Amino acid sequence: MRRLLRHLRSVLRVRPGKPAIGAGLRTALATSVPLALAFLLGVKDAGWGGLSGLLVSLADKGGSYQTRAKELGAVTLLGALVGALGAPGGSMPWLDVSLMWLGVTAAAFARSYGETAGAIGGQLAVIFVVSLGAPAVGVDVALGRAFWLLFGGLWAMTLSLVLWPLRPYRPARRAIARVYRELAEACWDLGRLSREGAGSQEWVEAAQRHMSVRPLMEQARATLGAMRGSHLGKSRRGEHLLVLLETCEPMSAQLIALAEAMEAAVREPRFLPLRARVGSLCDAYAAMASWVEQVLERERNEGVPREPRMVPRSRRRHYRPAPGGIRSREDPLSLHVEALLSKLREMAGVVHETAAGLLHGDPVSDRGRSVVGQEQRRARSWLAPLRDHLRSDSLVFRHALRVGLVATVALVVTQALGIRDAHWVSLTVIAILQPYSAITEERALQRVGGTLLGAGLAAVIATRVHSPSALLAVIVLLTAVSVSLLPINFGAFQILLTPDYLLLATLSSGDWSLAGQRALGVLVACSLALMGAWLLWPMPERLRFPEAAAAALRADGEYLREVVSKRSGTRPEVGAARRAFGLALLDAEASFERLTAEYHGPPQQLESGMAVITYARRFATVVTALGMERPEAEVPGQLKQLAHHAGRALDELADALRDRRVPPPLPPLQVSCKTDDPVFGALLERAPRQLGMLHGAVSRLSSGTVLR
Repeated sequence: MRRLLRHLRSVLRVRPGKPAIGAGLRTALATSVPLALAFLLGVKDAGWGGLSGLLVSLADKGGSYQTRAKELGAVTLLGALVGALGAPGGSMPWLDVSLMWLGVTAAAFARSYGETAGAIGGQLAVIFVVSLGAPAVGVDVALGRAFWLLFGGLWAMTLSLVLWPLRPYRPARRAIARVYRELAEACWDLGRLSREGAGSQEWVEAAQRHMSVRPLMEQARATLGAMRGSHLGKSRRGEHLLVLLETCEPMSAQLIALAEAMEAAVREPRFLPLRARVGSLCDAYAAMASWVEQVLERERNEGVPREPRMVPRSRRRHYRPAPGGIRSREDPLSLHVEALLSKLREMAGVVHETAAGLLHGDPVSDRGRSVVGQEQRRARSWLAPLRDHLRSDSLVFRHALRVGLVATVALVVTQALGIRDAHWVSLTVIAILQPYSAITEERALQRVGGTLLGAGLAAVIATRVHSPSALLAVIVLLTAVSVSLLPINFGAFQILLTPDYLLLATLSSGDWSLAGQRALGVLVACSLALMGAWLLWPMPERLRFPEAAAAALRADGEYLREVVSKRSGTRPEVGAARRAFGLALLDAEASFERLTAEYHGPPQQLESGMAVITYARRFATVVTALGMERPEAEVPGQLKQLAHHAGRALDELADALRDRRVPPPLPPLQVSCKTDDPVFGALLERAPRQLGMLHGAVSRLSSGTVLR
């Protein structure tokens, strides 16, 4: 019951954002024009253009013109090809079944090339199965079907790329703007907590509020990376966006180190002037980040507020230890904070001039070019992803076989039961089955609820609307509204798209009894899809999560080694290790979310998995602060000792988690803190403490019932 309620909450959850009204209207126009031609010209096969127009429009996820043209062109050309190949297959049962298995498996195996290729494979599977379900009587009919599929796809491409284009850089600008919005919020929080002298719990809560910085940076990297793979990405605007994005990584690290320093400073009244200074400077940095966000959102030099005044310079641009081992008389914590503020101001200067250049069309400055360095690309054979996944333990390969087999079984079972339009059941199986069982269960729930409600809605419309022209208008309206609601709730999209498909079939066949048959077919499809997910090569998340969490722990240890081995925490190698850990932690968090959806035991047992992720992140925060705070001329042996023992301990914890056994006891990790820097000393003490908590969490998780 808890599992069902969790799935229901996921289905009903409304994501933040606004309805995509423009995308809905454009998709409706792409679908309705071929249908109107079919109605006006009396050509029945012209309705295939409506299906192609709908699928090609849904495949448009934004990005650069060249990237979108390649993706939409692939759906258009390959859709016409698979539509022609599937047209004669449905006339013979043995050929129908064979083509169903081969075609659906191949389409699902396209996921080897990534999520985009997997989505394209899903669109092609829909066209192929629908074409199998409407067998052609001759070659001329098959070629005519291919022509109308090509026509509908080209019309949708023309509408998306020429007549109703999206701004090519808008997705990247908005993605980077979200990163700067989060950085601005982090600066506001840091300034407020510094001024108020907040307690430890408030600092922890603030850090938890800003955990989305890493996912936002990775989303922006993926969006901008798609553009920079084309000629469009080499433009001046693309360089500005790249500089703004790459500067976010070191800025985020500086803010983490500054937060660690100020958490120590708020405990002593003598740091009150320092806290006030940090508060005012953080407010200035937040205002700068907010201005950059507005520059990225507006896209033109119109309506953008006046740029904020650059923050005042730190009293010391750089902190250098006194020569000959003579220590400065000024407080070490103040010196470190001033050094961090100096670095942060330098990065803010790069951001300021880059955003101004983006706004006014100026070239990227030399300081901005030094941030991104040289991009290196390594050519790889297009067959390499297929070879990588063509093995028995590959998740992609198993999923492709599962989808192909269950879709074929659905075709055979529905034909044996005498259910009309058996290919609709196979289509539903393809839509429901996902690589992960928890997502498959949610999709099944969405599909059952959406189809039953949608079928009822279609039955009401069918009994009230009998004119083909009025029915076409209803189809256009349903398409526009359903696609508009897709960004905020998939269930609403499914409920409204189901009668859309049913009315399209009704318009083509004139049979008003399809709704009841489709509802029965969906129930059969959901049952078969769930059986396939549970019985065919099941890979529950309790088997995946230990590997994902172990990878995050190893990345944590490697990050610590990089910080210690390099002379500066801002070196590119350190940034790469920090990003590698962030990506590994994101994978572990996603795996844990799927684990909670599958888990059916006592909820309190999940605490150990949450603790592993939490303390892995906190240990990395300490490592980041160590890299930024470390005085290069002092106590290098302490850090080497910590890196050696802690790195080996993290590797042992990862091995124990992977093998599902209790880890060995931690070695003594108490590091002597013979330093005048209170922040550095506190960090050296905090690292073993965080590692001990992480050891306890791994012990509870390995010996508990969550992974059993």
